[in-house]
Amino acid sequence: MRKHIKALTMLMSLLLVVAFLPGCAGAADGKMPEELQAIADEALSIASSFAKQLDGEWGDWHDGLVNSKEGDAFGDYENMREVLCGFVEESDVVYLYAIYPSGPIDSASFFITVDGSEDPDEYGTEYEWESGFATAWKGTPMAQDYFWEDDEDGDLLLISAYAPVHDSKGNVVAILGIDYPAPEAANYPDWIAE
Repeated sequence: MRKHIKALTMLMSLLLVVAFLPGCAGAADGKMPEELQAIADEALSIASSFAKQLDGEWGDWHDGLVNSKEGDAFGDYENMREVLCGFVEESDVVYLYAIYPSGPIDSASFFITVDGSEDPDEYGTEYEWESGFATAWKGTPMAQDYFWEDDEDGDLLLISAYAPVHDSKGNVVAILGIDYPAPEAANYPDWIAE
């Protein structure tokens, strides 16, 4: 009897594994489908290009903003925000913002410093830690390896990309984050974060 129970248990386990494999076939090999990879690459290119344009003077302003502890009352704040708003206007980016770590970059949340989005988050709004924040802070631009639904518009699918912003001395002083539209992700539900 015991022998039959073992065989039955093994058969049931195998059937369960086979039954659930088709549901995660899209992400099973970990390789993003070409159509989605092209979107991720585009988002990364945009984030990197805009961040490079912020290197130098804007980065110096950002350093002054964070060190001043004045938040949006900082003297150059509106000038900084106008630059980010200009990036949104000239691109398909939905949200565009600068963030800064609230503590150790490998575990602490990051907070909004300047938001160029149409409906901006306030200075100091916290974003939960993501590995992409730490990677960008260490100097490497990156796009997320998943897509997500916008809280404001559940039909809007986005991908985020992050790139470091440097001051005139070459120090990373902020991360530029963008959220880029990805309606094609609807065809790949396994790549949409819950």
